[in-house]
Amino acid sequence: MSLAPTAGLQGLPAETVPIILPSPAQVFEKRSARLRSLAPGHAVSAYLDAMARLAEAQLAAANVKPSGSEEAFVPALPFDVHDHCHNKAWQKGLEAIVSEMRLTHLPEPSQAALARLSAASPAALDAMAQEILSRNYDRIDLAAAPFIAAALQAYWTNLASNVQAEAAERITRNCPVCASPPVAGVILSGRKLRYLCCSLCATQWYMPRLTCATCGSTAGISYFALDGDTDGTKAEACSQCNAYLKLFYLESNRKAEAFADDLATLALDLLMSGRGYSRLGINLFLLPAPC
Repeated sequence: MSLAPTAGLQGLPAETVPIILPSPAQVFEKRSARLRSLAPGHAVSAYLDAMARLAEAQLAAANVKPSGSEEAFVPALPFDVHDHCHNKAWQKGLEAIVSEMRLTHLPEPSQAALARLSAASPAALDAMAQEILSRNYDRIDLAAAPFIAAALQAYWTNLASNVQAEAAERITRNCPVCASPPVAGVILSGRKLRYLCCSLCATQWYMPRLTCATCGSTAGISYFALDGDTDGTKAEACSQCNAYLKLFYLESNRKAEAFADDLATLALDLLMSGRGYSRLGINLFLLPAPC
């Protein structure tokens, strides 16, 4: 992975890397392997297996490079993701994903969604991407959304891997590369530093622990876990804004991967919802149905 320097950032512990840029091959290979390992015996094993196959298809899609002009273009960060919805590279990646997933045993609604995506015009696909990125979930085709999101992730992870990391010097609740919200956070072994993981481009950025990732409060922080959990998974909740973010402790489970483990811990979301907390993390493979 490419690492950004610490210049320009205030309040970081000594020798802390503020931003970790993604390597697409490592991101999608680890994600797929983790989903495969989580599936056996899980309550939603078939779903996790299908998502593992989708992560494998993302690796093929990530090999579809941006156009020459975009590859050389290094804008100020964070990117405006909406400016890239018209780029042909992400739609070519979607074609690769649809082709791969049509070879996978999927439920009929998912197969029908793949057929709709194959028949959709470029303009219609751009519009679907815009709605997902704008989080207008009441306007999207929920069955097709994971495949579009997978293509967008592949495109953005590839783009993020090539940016000038020195330009991304902000510590914020959203990704410093693409301004998307995190999916979850990971706590590293050793110094136990916390990094938030981007839901779109897989960039990771440092954020101090015991700080709400939503409102920045350091008061009223509490932690919740499922009874009997041994994998080091917790929800960090803030009483000031009633939001929570999942944290995966790599010291307890070094194979944890934020995106995959988030999908496998939906029971923790149910626990937090029952306690009146709202989820901060966004998982593009599991978008909420319209209310």
